[in-house]
Amino acid sequence: MCGIVGYYNSNSSSDEINLIIDKMNKLQEHRGPNSSGKFINSQRNFGLKMCRLSILDLELGVQPMHSRDERYVIIFNGTILNSPELRHQLENKNVKFFTKNSDTEVLLNILIHYGTEGISFLNGSFAFAFFDKKKQKLICGRDRFGMSPLYFLHKSNKFLFASELKSILKSGHSNKRLNKQSLYHYLSLMWCPGPETIIEDIKKLQPGHFLELDLINNDLKIQKWHYIKIHSDNSKNLNEWKESILFALKNSINRSTLSDVPLACGLSGGLDSQSIVGILSKEKKLNTFSLAFEGHDKGCLNELNESRIVANYFKTNHNEIVINKEDYFKDLDKMIYHLDEPYGGGLPLWHVFKEAGKNFGVILTGLGGDELFGNYGRWTILEKTYFNLTNNYYHFKTLFFDRKYFFKDSLKKKLLLDKNLDFENTSQYMYDKLNNINSKNIRDKIFNLDLTNQLPDEYCVMTNKFSLANQIEARAPFLDNELTNLMQTVPYNLRTKKKDFKYLLRETVSKIIPRENLYNRKRGFVGLESQAINHNFKYIKNELFNKDKIKKNQIFNYDFLLKFLESYEKHGKYIDKNDVFIKKTYDHKSLWSLIMFQKWHDIFISS
Repeated sequence: MCGIVGYYNSNSSSDEINLIIDKMNKLQEHRGPNSSGKFINSQRNFGLKMCRLSILDLELGVQPMHSRDERYVIIFNGTILNSPELRHQLENKNVKFFTKNSDTEVLLNILIHYGTEGISFLNGSFAFAFFDKKKQKLICGRDRFGMSPLYFLHKSNKFLFASELKSILKSGHSNKRLNKQSLYHYLSLMWCPGPETIIEDIKKLQPGHFLELDLINNDLKIQKWHYIKIHSDNSKNLNEWKESILFALKNSINRSTLSDVPLACGLSGGLDSQSIVGILSKEKKLNTFSLAFEGHDKGCLNELNESRIVANYFKTNHNEIVINKEDYFKDLDKMIYHLDEPYGGGLPLWHVFKEAGKNFGVILTGLGGDELFGNYGRWTILEKTYFNLTNNYYHFKTLFFDRKYFFKDSLKKKLLLDKNLDFENTSQYMYDKLNNINSKNIRDKIFNLDLTNQLPDEYCVMTNKFSLANQIEARAPFLDNELTNLMQTVPYNLRTKKKDFKYLLRETVSKIIPRENLYNRKRGFVGLESQAINHNFKYIKNELFNKDKIKKNQIFNYDFLLKFLESYEKHGKYIDKNDVFIKKTYDHKSLWSLIMFQKWHDIFISS
């Protein structure tokens, strides 16, 4: 894993290019403390720089990497897990390699010999910048599901890109203006959907996309290279599907172990991480990490008993991280800084990566398992209602969106000062997303939506940034090409059941993981935010949401915000009673999303 940056400015000198890429790279050095390198193309006022966390070919896999004829240069963040197979394929075409097993060199030659069509050959997480000195053309690409982030800014005579938003935000070239539409969506979703970001002039290159920048004409084009293609295969029975999925899952997990540094596994009480540990432990002795919280009931925030059963069963070197609620929030400002954008979701992975990163360079996670096999059960509401919610926006909004998401559109209009009529309602945004998916069945639609929307913009971003902040690369075997391609062919009524969201995965690994853990209920780490709010409410009300500060920022309607806070202080919730159809209760999760935004604003904008 690495951090990569680039800067083009038709009016800049080489000295300025050097200065800017050095500044941008400095802000994400945590992503790659092992080495760094740069490339300056003075002909077109363009430069690249990177910082490297060494995972493969520790000695020779340095970047930027040049082709043998010096025409091409590449910087790359991620890991190409099928690089051994691709290397063999290229060697059969008489391509000569100077490294032993560098996936960077494999990627360089794939792009040289196949162009952008070669991106579809890649299996793994990646964000790269590939430059053709002869054509003066830059190509940047990103993996299928967005495990490796890439941000960019493009104005009339300049182009900047980076692995992290802060590198562009603090480059001196961003207007630093808040994207109010993104904030509007964030308050409902608790994450910012791409391609927009929370900053007006900074964009995300979407997962499964690449861009081409012609430096001669300053012409930017963006294209999509990967699509979710659901096509149910009804020819297999349950046992045949179990066999196929187990085969693909084993291959995916084994590919994820490609590394020249020590490897660990995250282990919770959930089915996803247990499946990885169970399969991989037959091949090697594993180091596993579990997180729990001191002072809480066993059934709420503590999955140590479940993870201990697995660790003992497979004889792993097990590490238990037990922290109290004060420790959980001790690094909160650091977490927000590394997340780059406002985020209202859970934060426990930070502590797992922080501990594992002390001695390991790679950690396997169960990321993607819920999206592939469980869909979080959201489809059940859409299926069981009398109304066809996907065909009627009003019914979708009132019966689904307003119940399952956080701030309703109507309440955001009270909360925000900007009453811009051009804002797209988040309910309309999600409704359009769902209906633009070319699938007939609602479970298939949600399956597609989760893989292309929430997964990349929330979970993948958080996992990548939290892991790299602690100098460890997180990998997701469930997002391997072989497995995800296969899962797109599984009939919806076999993939998940109404009373067992992970039916097919449970059936597939039933003979692998300990029987007493097979039917564990997914719990997650809930409730800590409410405790933090209650414990620090005076600070939240009087300092974080200080009247003078809120009015100066001109984002929130202070009078309504105060009403919201006072209701929470008195009742532990806020009830919106104005909608004739449904009364919505806003609990600590909604307040937490406001807190996380305000702290983000204090760190990145106000400071």
